[in-house]
Amino acid sequence: MSGGSDRGAGQPDTFRCPNPDCGADACYDDGLCPSCGQVYCPGCGHPLDDEEADACPACGQALTFSCPGCGFPVAAGARLCPECNLLFVRRCPACGVRILDAPQVCPGCGRPLELACRTSATIFATAPGLVLVRCPVCVAKFAVETGACPRCGQRVCPGCYLLLEEQELTCPHCGFRAARPCPTCHAEIGLGVVECSCCGQPLCPVCGAAVGENDLLCPECGTGLVLCCPRCGAELTPEMTRCPECDLDFSPRCPACGQPVDLSQGRCPVCGQALCPGCGAAVGEEEIRCSACGVDLMLCCPVCGAEVSPTADLCPECGEPFEA
Repeated sequence: MSGGSDRGAGQPDTFRCPNPDCGADACYDDGLCPSCGQVYCPGCGHPLDDEEADACPACGQALTFSCPGCGFPVAAGARLCPECNLLFVRRCPACGVRILDAPQVCPGCGRPLELACRTSATIFATAPGLVLVRCPVCVAKFAVETGACPRCGQRVCPGCYLLLEEQELTCPHCGFRAARPCPTCHAEIGLGVVECSCCGQPLCPVCGAAVGENDLLCPECGTGLVLCCPRCGAELTPEMTRCPECDLDFSPRCPACGQPVDLSQGRCPVCGQALCPGCGAAVGEEEIRCSACGVDLMLCCPVCGAEVSPTADLCPECGEPFEA
């Protein structure tokens, strides 16, 4: 019998169901048409009549393999072992070759393949249009459509309830796209993420709307927002500048030299870096809008405080000359 990767890199994962009366889109890996139930080879798509066959009569592809984690017989192309939750690699991350079993190294390029067990959230209750699950990390209950546990932040696939890693945008099991655009910079971020990794914008974990760092309610959906220490997870209040549990300092710091700053001054007193008064990001001397948070930057005369144009050579109010 042949190995588990007879379809190379760049080849599609979907095709037309081989049942002439169906023709619906089907996924090679599934081995079963979701529309008509036709069984087919996950390697070449050849229709199979004998469900007890060990190999495809057309290409010789083995139709089952033993899970390397528990030995359970698993259908070729399956993404997750139903017995021990071992997640299989179905495309080599290095060369892109398609894999249908669970080898230790990629049969295309020889790269070692890392397999890991994935836990799933369990269904707690269901209602029309709503599924409540229990987080396996902290046992909190929440609506799976939000994409993350509100207590511990563990991300969950709304499609199959598999626990997702922080940076995963597509579920490796069911292919659900667990992502949405950041409302500030429009970068794609994961559902349930509370801060955009590109621009640092704080986000509502439920609806993904932009929120202020000290907001207690989401302005879009009204969800209660809990402030937590990023180091120890202790609950905080907006006025706190230090964590009462681990003493982490929350005072704004200059992104250039790391020294404490007063954002209302618009500049670091140590290195002179110009700062956004809204989010504290470093900004150019002639920028009129912060690229990180979108706040309009007002340039002021250092002598009289009058607003001036970035290209002005003199203050229009007091005549103070500006250096280039």
